Amino acid sequence: MKRSVNWLSFALLSMMVVISAGCGGSGPSSGAGAAPAAVYEVTGVAATGAPVANGTVYLKDSSDKPVEHQQSTRSDGSFTFDATGLNPPFFLKVSKNNQNLYSVATDFGMTNITPLTAIVVAQAAQRDDLDALYGAFQPADINAIAKKMPDADKAVQNMFAALMSDNNAKGSLVNGPFSANHAGYDALLDSISVTVAPGGITVTQKSNKSVLLNVAANQLGNAVLATSGTPAAAPGTTPALDPPATASGSALYTSKCAGCHGDSANSNLIGKITVSSVQNAIASNLGGMSMLNGLSAGEIQSVFDYLASVASAPSATPTTTPTPTTTTTTPTAPNDGTALYADNCAGCHGDLASSRKKGITVVRLQNAIGGNIGGMGSLSTLSAADIQALVTSLNPPAPVTSVPADPAAASPSAPAQTPPPALILDGPALYADNCSGCHGPVATSNKKGITLARLQSAISNNIGNMGFLGNLTTEQQQSLVGVLVATAPAPTPTPGPAPAPGPAPVSDGSALYATNCAGCHGSLASSSKKGITIARLQAAIASNTGGMGNLSALSVSDVQALVTVLTPSTPTPTPTPVIDGATLYSSNCASCHGVLSSSSKVGATASRIQSAITNNIGSMGSLSGLTSVQVAAIGTALATVTPSPVPAPTPACGSCHAIPPATGHHSTHKSQGVGCVTCHGTGYSTTTVNLATHNNGVKNIDTAKTGWNVSKRSCSNSCHGSKTW
Repeated sequence: MKRSVNWLSFALLSMMVVISAGCGGSGPSSGAGAAPAAVYEVTGVAATGAPVANGTVYLKDSSDKPVEHQQSTRSDGSFTFDATGLNPPFFLKVSKNNQNLYSVATDFGMTNITPLTAIVVAQAAQRDDLDALYGAFQPADINAIAKKMPDADKAVQNMFAALMSDNNAKGSLVNGPFSANHAGYDALLDSISVTVAPGGITVTQKSNKSVLLNVAANQLGNAVLATSGTPAAAPGTTPALDPPATASGSALYTSKCAGCHGDSANSNLIGKITVSSVQNAIASNLGGMSMLNGLSAGEIQSVFDYLASVASAPSATPTTTPTPTTTTTTPTAPNDGTALYADNCAGCHGDLASSRKKGITVVRLQNAIGGNIGGMGSLSTLSAADIQALVTSLNPPAPVTSVPADPAAASPSAPAQTPPPALILDGPALYADNCSGCHGPVATSNKKGITLARLQSAISNNIGNMGFLGNLTTEQQQSLVGVLVATAPAPTPTPGPAPAPGPAPVSDGSALYATNCAGCHGSLASSSKKGITIARLQAAIASNTGGMGNLSALSVSDVQALVTVLTPSTPTPTPTPVIDGATLYSSNCASCHGVLSSSSKVGATASRIQSAITNNIGSMGSLSGLTSVQVAAIGTALATVTPSPVPAPTPACGSCHAIPPATGHHSTHKSQGVGCVTCHGTGYSTTTVNLATHNNGVKNIDTAKTGWNVSKRSCSNSCHGSKTW
């Protein structure tokens, strides 16, 4: 099928990388080592022959706490994960219609997911319970499996070599270029059916239903794919699964199957099942068959072989019946369909005479029971004969009104043929019988405007368990579509200005949750489904996960309202504590110790501050709410303040020398009444000094008054003439 240009470009680039990496070799591709990518992406195609379109694909990385991403596959089965920040290797899974496929990507790049990659994973892991392996995922497991993937890829290529050659399939099964275009590996997948389930791996040829492989995962290495119906063993080895004797199949059928499907001679399974279909029915719990999950692949094969032998057994040669004796035998009473209907059906569908299920077929009834449609799984204990009796009671023969003109036609040897019931093409009646239970009356159906293609797709893929409508003919399906055509309302006269419409009704998510969800998932406040997304909820409804198909009548706005109330609200973030030391000081310290620039606590350390808080020094215990980081910030702020210099105290006269000083002629001058100012200038007295010139290491003399000569150390003035100092 067509692929987008971007996807094709990437695939071609990946193919070039794979080819360049593998040049010079021959034989099976090493495979399973994901092709390198220019960006951190994991990309590929999911297919089973046809693309797995709109399935859900999952990726788990191998971190200590694995991270899982999910998305929907494209219409061509392709997918692309942005794996930036994730750790390879990766475990990949794709799910659709309750079926899972697996693959392992050893690195970023291209890795496909197909039934063949599931076999490769089983071979590498030596396990066939891949659902359990993925569910209990451990990083050590995936790392060990990833190391074995290249060898496992080669081994499975060798096993399928003949089929690969027939379909011109080449290269790695896991990460080679792949397109769902019915060529190469896709053509191979078109021709076979693969089941990897607990107990064994089965490969069946679709054309003739023959089993090509039926083997446990730990025996894959010795198995050889059969060329016809019986799996062959590797040379020199014991066959992987030795087909059990027919007697074993007979005993298993009697104990496990006859209660629902009738005795083996009249079993409704003859010619209608394969080993794969039985395994799928058990895995999906069809009709409650999960109770048989303890059967191994070999036991299922023996039941299949036994039924095949019953179908092909020749009829017994009739023998002469001896003359009966006079012993009277009471005939066994047939199953009473009328009584069965009254006991099991009338409560929902009304009296038999006016039942809404007239004309039902055995297949429709069995599908409804198997799919638990409308809770009909409760009838799974009915035998095949009971079901046939119910169907017979709901399909009364039409009365014969004509009389044959030819007397010979009335001969007992030619009984009148009961005409088959007329095909119902009444769309409203078909809708009422088959659709209204989930989608409401036809007038208000939530499926208005459905097309024939959409309806057939839903039936084929069993969307919302609609597979039970598979017995409807194309004409009946078209009748259903006809009554659901969305008719445009008749035009209304143009009115005058209408008032502005009120707001559209808003779906109440809390009320919807209480009505539809709380019974299983608990109250909204403690719901186990907090954080669910629209995609997950819609997928659960569509696939009827946990019986959620009964919510298919919810509108898109209802689904959105449910998701909204289940989205955890983001709590208001706790304010980040202030760690600005200056701000903290201003708020907590300045009122007692003054502004920071002239604080009385300049130089206080964080330990001193904390000690004062702890011991409530000066009532500082009130600051016990400060963190150690905040206390440290205050200490840092106090350490950065440079204290203002304390001015030196003015020296008092006489503190340095006597008054007058004992040197020179100070005592002479004092005795003569000469004041200090006379020689030393302004500012000097017996009690004061001139701070600008005093105590500077220089004898400050007023040379103008005294005539002081520094070099001669003499003074000359009108007081005494010339004197040497």
